[in-house]
Amino acid sequence: MAGWSAFLTALFIVQPCIAQKLHSYEPLMMDPYSTIYVDDGSCSAGKVLKVQGAAKNHRRKKSCVPLSDLQPGTRSGSAK
Repeated sequence: MAGWSAFLTALFIVQPCIAQKLHSYEPLMMDPYSTIYVDDGSCSAGKVLKVQGAAKNHRRKKSCVPLSDLQPGTRSGSAK
């Protein structure tokens, strides 16, 4: 039983890190409305490209965001 609780605790700790993976290139296919971060050198120093997928016949939304936005931390809407 202690093994399962340790496993679940580790899973909850690791999960946010997986969601913030940096890709080295922009994928050809993306799910609609999904968001990925690409570090391909197209943005200035300290920034990465944020790519948001779109539905058919629409363009993807792309913007450069600071790398600090990807770091885990407290969110403004979190409970105290």
